[in-house]
Amino acid sequence: MSRVVASLRSISGVAALLLAAGCTGQVEPGKPGATVGSGGTGGTKGTGAMVGNAGGSTNPAGGTGAGVVTGNGGTGVTVVPGDPNAAGIRPLRLLTRREYLNTVRDLLADSTSVTADGLPDEPTDFAASYTFHTVADVATLDATNYQQSAEALAAAAVTHMNTLLPCAATATTTNDTACLNTFMTTLAQKAYRRPLSAGEKTKLMSLYNIAKAAPPTGLGLNFSASIGFLIEGILQSGAFLYHWEVDSGKADIDPAALAQGITVVRLGNYEMANRLSYFVWGTMPDQMLFDLAAQGQLTNATVVEAQVRRMLKDSTQMGAMYSNFFVDWLDLDTLPDAAKDPMIYSQFTPALATAMISEVQSFVSSTLTTGTGRFADIMTGTNSFANKDLATLYGLPGITGTALKPVSLNPAQRSGLFTSAAFMSLTGNAVGSDPPRRGKAVLTKLLCGFLPAPPAVVPDPKPITPGVTTRQRFEEHSLNPCTGSCHQTLDPLGFAFENYDGIGQYRSTDNALPVNASVTLTLDGQSQTVADARGMLAVIATSDEAQTCFTKQWFRYALGRLDSGEDLGSINSVAQTFKTATGDIRELVVGLSTSRTFRYRTPSDGEVLQ
Repeated sequence: MSRVVASLRSISGVAALLLAAGCTGQVEPGKPGATVGSGGTGGTKGTGAMVGNAGGSTNPAGGTGAGVVTGNGGTGVTVVPGDPNAAGIRPLRLLTRREYLNTVRDLLADSTSVTADGLPDEPTDFAASYTFHTVADVATLDATNYQQSAEALAAAAVTHMNTLLPCAATATTTNDTACLNTFMTTLAQKAYRRPLSAGEKTKLMSLYNIAKAAPPTGLGLNFSASIGFLIEGILQSGAFLYHWEVDSGKADIDPAALAQGITVVRLGNYEMANRLSYFVWGTMPDQMLFDLAAQGQLTNATVVEAQVRRMLKDSTQMGAMYSNFFVDWLDLDTLPDAAKDPMIYSQFTPALATAMISEVQSFVSSTLTTGTGRFADIMTGTNSFANKDLATLYGLPGITGTALKPVSLNPAQRSGLFTSAAFMSLTGNAVGSDPPRRGKAVLTKLLCGFLPAPPAVVPDPKPITPGVTTRQRFEEHSLNPCTGSCHQTLDPLGFAFENYDGIGQYRSTDNALPVNASVTLTLDGQSQTVADARGMLAVIATSDEAQTCFTKQWFRYALGRLDSGEDLGSINSVAQTFKTATGDIRELVVGLSTSRTFRYRTPSDGEVLQ
């Protein structure tokens, strides 16, 4: 059992200190604006109060941006989609696994004590949720995982406390007040990612006194171990685990929008420092962002833009961010678990699956950090990376070893991310290609289409039959009245990939018959027939619809939720910036970070602004 939890249970009158160390306001379960231990069904009273589930779930239809009218958080005003004064809600959400690990790495200089497997689960089917990594409410097992992670991290921190808190080297039982105050204004403040309130300092001091006091009223720990005890408590607090780094003071309501009947709140300096840092770098703010927040500079869009451009210059951090986005967007982290028939695809091993993912990561990070940075090159580029096994699958000679090396793909067979072995393997089935699944990925990922719920009974296509291609089987399948509505939309998009089998090997025949990968694609109000996936992806690369969808996907990634009508003005504005910048994804990141819906928020239902 955690020493923090054990001590708080055994010492009368301090049982609430651990949770209170990271939360402000009264605990009033079930009431709007209350803090609830389940982590997300309530919120914290006061400025920018935390409201459970961020004011409710977002209307899925809003994810398409297709003229959805959505109320703006309980203000009683209906916002017309595309209104430049509007901004979407800000969800109350937990750190993702990746964010947690990056944060403790940068906070405690510890990248080994905790692994992703020791943290709460995250959904893996983002195609179903139409969004990116999120974490659900904290269940009992999750709380145990957080507790065990905090114990491990705190124990490791004690072993190098002098590097984390240099004054600890000379602190004694009679001369530790100054060092404790230094901890409060440095390490603890960074853990909370904002200045501590007087009440929070008092509660942490109470925990410290428990740690220092001799038994039976305390634990009798020395100074470094007592700080470790505080770290253990902080790492289990709501202030550390949740993204809600609100500034003190009154909510900054935009008067111009209010005059139009729309209530939006500008994010405070520490909120912006954190939203920006976790979006761009996936971790806590660095010292520059903390300093600018303390100076009150991050409510200025010009300063925010300068910081984004500074952050974009860090190729290591940005390479990781870009690869994380594309892996999450395409669900590639589930690839090692893909079911493949070993009698047909004996070469599909965990090592090959890992190489496929690494190829995508290397391809996108190199394109966006040292290459052109353009969406068109992501969609149609032929320079990539492969090791021996992956090169064999691609039919490329002369590549040896397990390490990835730069390669030039055959432009007559492949171009861009969506013809990679990773994407083809993920969207293929166990025994071959899968047109509906591949079509669904194009529809939802690249075109932001939203599928209705399927009928209760959907008949399967006919089994693999000699003398019949996969396309022919699915064309017949789509004629069934129980399948036609969806499959007549999905299957043609998937037929473009019929040159690739279930693990992405190129083929010109299927079941001993010539492959027919031609499809008619309608985009931007125009229809054209393309010969195969390469032709389809070339059209998509220059499509306004596809570039707007890609912009929308980045908003979903940055905001941690689906887009709504209130976000549409920002999305359209950034999409235009993206287009003007000839599809430079780096400019998309800059535009998103300075957009209205990134820097402002609509109050959530039931929230009382102070």
